[in-house]
Amino acid sequence: MDSYDLKILNILQRDARLPAEKIAGQVGLSPSAVHRRVKRLREDGVIEAEVAVISPEATGLKLMAVVEVTMQRERPLSRPQEEFRRLMLDTPEVMQCFHVTGNADFVLVVATKDIQEYEALTRRLFVDNPDVRGYSTSIVMRRVKSGVAIPLTDK
Repeated sequence: MDSYDLKILNILQRDARLPAEKIAGQVGLSPSAVHRRVKRLREDGVIEAEVAVISPEATGLKLMAVVEVTMQRERPLSRPQEEFRRLMLDTPEVMQCFHVTGNADFVLVVATKDIQEYEALTRRLFVDNPDVRGYSTSIVMRRVKSGVAIPLTDK
């Protein structure tokens, strides 16, 4: 990737719907050059997805939580951890899931309608799951910054 790719990526992270003509004007390339570069960035897997970022509150998901989960077995590639990863992928309330180092094995960002829905979710995912040793929940009081933009700089 060169400095043009980084400029294009920074623009797309702010607004993926911006037409190539406008991006071209901002980075100093022709629209066709921008099209070719964006196509290559998609094909190379640099651009993983282009999605709408939706306010959880606006859709009725008023409770957000950050959850640390500790598994029974701590082997890095154990079968319970793989099953837990699949469970997280199949659970729409889990917005983000990270396999981490430290005191917990996984850190999740979860969105639910209310505390009752969250309690039912924790029972299904953690309490009734024999592979989970424990979990700790922090309720989000206010979103200060939320995003998925990767910091990009031209070195």
